[in-house]
Parts: sequence; C-alpha cells; structure tokens
Amino acid sequence: MTTSWPCDDKSSERFPIFTRANTGEVFSDAATPLTWSTFGRGVYDAAYRDGLYEIGVFTEEDFRPEGECEVVGCFGGYVYINVSISRVLAVRTPGMTAEAIDRSLFGEHPDVRPYAPHPADENQQCTERMVAWMEGLFAASDVPELVKHRARVDTIVAERPDLTDLSDQELVDRYRSLVPEMRPVFATHIVHLYASNIITGLLAQVGEAVGEGELVAKMTSGLGEVDSAQQSFDLWELSRSIRHSPRLSAAFEGGITGVLDRIRTHDAADAKEFLAQWDAFLASWGFLGPSVWEGRSPTYRSNPEIPLRMLDHARQVPDEGSPAVRTANAVSERDAAVAAIAAKLDDDMRGQFLAAAQAAKLYLPAREATKVQCTRLCEEARMTMRELGGRLVGRGILSRWEDVLLLMNDEFDAFLSDPESFRATIADRKTTLQTLEQKWPPFILDGPPPSIEDFADRNNSIVNPVDSGEILGGLGVAPGVHTGPARVVRSLMDDVDVEPGDVLIAMTTDSSWGPLFLSAGAVVCQTGAAISHAAIVARELGIPAAVSVQDCTTRIPDGTMITVDGSSGKVTVH
Repeated sequence: MTTSWPCDDKSSERFPIFTRANTGEVFSDAATPLTWSTFGRGVYDAAYRDGLYEIGVFTEEDFRPEGECEVVGCFGGYVYINVSISRVLAVRTPGMTAEAIDRSLFGEHPDVRPYAPHPADENQQCTERMVAWMEGLFAASDVPELVKHRARVDTIVAERPDLTDLSDQELVDRYRSLVPEMRPVFATHIVHLYASNIITGLLAQVGEAVGEGELVAKMTSGLGEVDSAQQSFDLWELSRSIRHSPRLSAAFEGGITGVLDRIRTHDAADAKEFLAQWDAFLASWGFLGPSVWEGRSPTYRSNPEIPLRMLDHARQVPDEGSPAVRTANAVSERDAAVAAIAAKLDDDMRGQFLAAAQAAKLYLPAREATKVQCTRLCEEARMTMRELGGRLVGRGILSRWEDVLLLMNDEFDAFLSDPESFRATIADRKTTLQTLEQKWPPFILDGPPPSIEDFADRNNSIVNPVDSGEILGGLGVAPGVHTGPARVVRSLMDDVDVEPGDVLIAMTTDSSWGPLFLSAGAVVCQTGAAISHAAIVARELGIPAAVSVQDCTTRIPDGTMITVDGSSGKVTVH
C-alpha cells in the first residue's frame, strides 16, 4: 500500500521542476495538513502569485486556478518551490538567464536538467511590465512597505487576546484570520526575494565577466540592519554578560538544565540584569525555531533550551571574536570590491552595475525583514493552536497538542462538533508523519514525485568519507579563509556542540541557527546560494561560508580538519 499525505499537491505539467532550495530553510520538516491547507494554499502559493503579478512578469492565465498549488507545492509532506517558474521569469527579464536564476536559488547542483524553452515562455507584455518594475527597483531609495507591514504585525501581536479566555471556535477563527493578514506580507517578501535574486544575479554575472568572480561575495557583505542576523548580535551581548560574570559563568558551568532557576536564586545585580536581558531577548526573538513556518515546530519561547545551548557556546568565545570586530572592515571591503569591478566596465554598463550594487543594500535586508514578519505571524498561529490542542489533550481527545494540526482545514469544523469521529484519522496520520520524519525528500523534483516509500532514509552515518588533500567544490558566499575541525549539525533539537573556531556543517540553516554562527569559525552547507540564510548571516557576522557543497554532511566526519575559502567556495580536507 502506497503511503499518502492528505495535503499533498498535484505536480505541474507546465512547470514541472521543483526544489527544496529556500523552502528547506523554513520547512525543514514535513508540513502538517492544517498548516498546509491554510497557510500553504492561502498564503505561500496564493501570495507568491500576488508577488509575481505585482512584478508584472506573470498573469493569472499562466497558472492553474488559485487553490491548486503550482508556484509552491507540498509533495510527500515536504514543501517545494517551483524552479520552472523562476526560469520563465528569467527569460522574461532582460539581462537575466535561466542559468543565473538557477544559481541564485541553489548554486551548483548536479540533479538540475538544463533549461528547455517552452513556446509560452516569452511574453513581450510581461517583459515590458518587468522592465518598468526593474527601473523602479534600481531607482529606489527606501522600501516603505516594510514600515507598514511591521506596524501591522506589531499591532496584531500587541492586541493578542488572552487565548485562555477564547472559546474553541474563537481560537479556530483567530487562527484562520491570520491567513489573510499574512498574505500581503508574504507577497511583499516574494517581491523582495526576486529583487534580491535579480540584483545578486546581475552582480555575479558582471563580476565573473570581468574576471573578478571572487569579489562577488564581498559586494553583498556588511549591509547592516539585517533582521535575520540581529538576534545573533543580541545573543552576543547576552553572552558577554555571562563571560564577564564569575557568578553567571558558574551557573552555566552547571549545565543548561535548570540554569535560569539557579540564576534566579541570586539577588545580585548581574543576575538581575542578565534575567532582564534574557526576558527581552525572548520577547524580541521567542518566535524563532527550527522549521519555523511549520505549526508544530518548537520555538525559543516554547523550548528555551535551544537558545540557551547556543548561548552556552557563545559565552566561551573571547571578546575579540565579536561580530562587530569581525565585520569592522566589511563596508570598506564592499566598497572596494564594487569600485574594482566598476573600473573595468564601460560607461553604460558601469551605471547599471552601480545601481544594482546600491539596490542590494536595500533589498537584501528587505527580503530578510519581511521573512521575519511572516515568522512572527506564524508564531501567532502556532500559539493559538497550541492553546486549543492543549485543551483537547486535557479532555483526553488528543495525546499531544500538535495532533490538532493533523486535520485539514475543511475537516476542522466537523472535528469540533464530533472529535471522537476523527480519532482513527488522527492516529493514522500520526503514524504517517512518523514515517515522513525518517525520510529525506529529494532536493529536486522533475515531474511527478516518487512515492514516499522511495524517499531516502535519514541516515546520519558517513558514506564515502573524504580523504586528506581532497578539495570539495562549492559556491563561495561569504569572504574569508578559516581552518578548523568540522562539526556536523543535523538538528537544533540535538545537543549541539559547536566550540569556538569549529566549522559548522549543515544541510541548510534558518533564522534560528544564527547564534550558532557566533562560535563557528566558518559555515559549510550542502545546499544554498548567494542569498540563502547561511550566506546572508555569515556575511553580516564576518565569517567565511561556502554553500552548495555536495554531500558535505555525509562525507565529512566530525572532527575532520578542513579549510574553508569563502570567496572561492573550496573546502580543503587536511
């Protein structure tokens, strides 16, 4: 019997290629039916289309009807983004190529077949609208929609009712009401995503054309005010409070479990100040966590041991390892890289190039800012369902609160009326979810997905280990060179042990991983591209990074000494 997942979508004949790139950062785990049937179809696909329409590069006639996911999709429980659509966007964009957009999504990957033109790919009207949008992009001096979205999300969070006072139906209504609230924010995120892709793609094309490809990463470093990196700076300040206090250091030496309770027993000023800082950190960043857009995922707020473990490692880094120290020269190096490439261009090309370099300083931070606002709304939805699920556990209907997410949106009203009738359905889906959690979905899908049974088993063992002297190729995304022992991290839920100077190796990273970068000397990811999370945060924190390093998590054993060149993308084994 073939295993199925109730919220899976149909593959697209017109746009058949999908990838886990980007989506793997926010949906590293399988999506639950309620998450996908509400936010998946009502936000991630629908608002993605809104963003493409705003850019002007597609029309509604290009896609299946709304509600039938095509721009993003859930296959075998895992979320994918459509590559074919991004390639068509490149074809309709003057100066862009399908190859460049591929590189911006997932760097170099052997499983991606070359672009094959379709008669409907070219569309002159869409191209004209795209040109007009790009002219505005390169002429912009600010991004005012960010202020509007942040203010609206601030209001939603501030006006959150006491969830314990709401009835079951009112909780469901609140959860559903967050879908239309998130849709315009995510649409803006998509606009900024493609703005960033186009800008970084143009910078990379020009840099490589004049023989300065290794300067490309420096041109998008030291941007400042990148929301996804800010929590790392905040946690660094917390780590200094611990490092400079023998009392706090002793509390952490006793282990993470119970550390906050031990600190609360002290009436000293440093203990009180740290606890106030900690509360402020959770108030600002408690919505973060692994697989952060999936409703069942733990967050810093619900599982504080996640940031406490990272804080425990960050406190061991000497003061000279400060992100501010590491990035002190980032702005001047960025300006020098831009100037070096611009000097090799003719007047016409130089003007376009400099406009793109300026736009990068606006739109790469904007992409991260809208992503953070979407994540805050995800947490509002998660908190609402956690309250409802907890009640149902208390009544003996569910065994854990997350099981409430195993229902589809169109099943929920009937479930509230007669929960007992869904007991078998929930049990079956819970079993299937356990199966999904033991699988690795294909990184690339080209046509209908394989059955869940044919997904690779999650296997943490090392296969075909690297040899001394071997060089693994990747995409350099954050400049610098660092040598240190490899530390392979597969989940933040593990007892992560990244010591100062270690090279963090991961399949991918998301916003919740940022503080790990404080103790890491370099970062290597198996997937990713120039504007993936690992790339952006590594540049902002001043550590070398290489992404799209094939099989690094299964070929590099823990403790192996390696050198990472964040400009060339080369990983050398010692």
